[in-house]
Amino acid sequence: MSPRRVVVGLAPDSSRDAIIATVVAMGYDVTVADSSEELLRLASSTAPQLLLVDQAFVQLAEADCMAQIHSRLSSTPVILLPAGIQARTPVNPDGSEPISAPEIMVAVERVLGASRSAAAASHATRKRSPFDPFVGQSPEIRRLAEEALKALASESPILIEGETGTGKGVLASWLHRHGSRAQEPFVDLNCAGFSRELMDSELFGHDKGAFTGAVGSKAGLLEVADKGMLFLDEIGDMELAIQAKLLKVIEEKRFRRIGDTRERHADVRIIAATHHDLYQRVQEGLFREDLYFRLCVLPLRIAPLRDRAEDVPALARRLITLLAADGGEPEWLLSSAAEALLKAYPWPGNVRDLRNVLERSILHCDGRVLESEHLRFESRASRTDRPPVSPTVPAGPSASRTLVELERDIIVRVLEEEGNDKENAAKRLGIPRSTFYQKLASMGITARR
Repeated sequence: MSPRRVVVGLAPDSSRDAIIATVVAMGYDVTVADSSEELLRLASSTAPQLLLVDQAFVQLAEADCMAQIHSRLSSTPVILLPAGIQARTPVNPDGSEPISAPEIMVAVERVLGASRSAAAASHATRKRSPFDPFVGQSPEIRRLAEEALKALASESPILIEGETGTGKGVLASWLHRHGSRAQEPFVDLNCAGFSRELMDSELFGHDKGAFTGAVGSKAGLLEVADKGMLFLDEIGDMELAIQAKLLKVIEEKRFRRIGDTRERHADVRIIAATHHDLYQRVQEGLFREDLYFRLCVLPLRIAPLRDRAEDVPALARRLITLLAADGGEPEWLLSSAAEALLKAYPWPGNVRDLRNVLERSILHCDGRVLESEHLRFESRASRTDRPPVSPTVPAGPSASRTLVELERDIIVRVLEEEGNDKENAAKRLGIPRSTFYQKLASMGITARR
């Protein structure tokens, strides 16, 4: 089979071009069939790796078209999309979760992965399934999915911004898997905690004798990532001197190892991530303005989990599925009461925090259904990007009290400390005013303004 060929049979409507663009953006050669006869001919003559058709096209085709394809090309996988699917606007064709462009990508990759050789498939089963960064249906996560899809069509640097634990590394990995460099290396480096000398050596490499202890030459990660992607996590903590050298790599695709005079070529796409406000770092003189604007060509902002609470149940179910798969156990279910508690919690550590709570809670669950009493939240939640609500406010549930009761206590305490000022209290708690007012009403809390 051709390793990158997909034959598409889709009913002619407004979504067809967008779906084709989605598959092309993944790096596949797409051939479009306009009739059932052409679909059968192309499927037989071009030996595609995949057939992608929708129900509307099949309904227009001759009755035995799909049967002939299955009989002649029994080894060719087929993805059958619901009629009316939109590549950019999620729909619910059969009452199931909406399908969007990123999920089409995941479906294609899943089927193509299953059709590889037995040895490759065996190896793949031993690897952990990648996590989808677009779980949920909030406006924020749908917007992120659309912007990420646009980023795949470019070779410009990408800047991922978001609080700690929001999944910046997960998104970077997804961008690599679904981009044109998917078959090339994906190399990641956390810039936090490195001295200038160590970062210089890790990123650019060094020649023998370049410094004390350099007993041999070493290739830097730029060389390791050649033709692929280099993910620089926490780039806001990178030393200014290294920032200047990185800017040259982005602009000219050239660099030198430490102690070497020879210039080397670096064909890499840079994905950078940070929990800092990089523009503020520029104002403080901690980040180069020219590098900031060069990285900010394609900014992707991941909203904190507290701002998209409607995504929490879907995220929790997906995480539980992964935890069950990791442990080789049957999947747990999540009760509606447990879902409500998870949705009400502010999640200071975002998705990573949610995973930790679920993993801890599963250990306290004797059956296969997680109830609200099984949930074990952090006793003390800390944040580095804003001060705690109050050192005297309890931050986690005790054995005898529910999360809702504790949340009410926190809100009442903060309101008292802020002189019953709702706007200031909402800022202290880090939640939108509209959400704060809804909580006041549902909990029967009154305040002056």
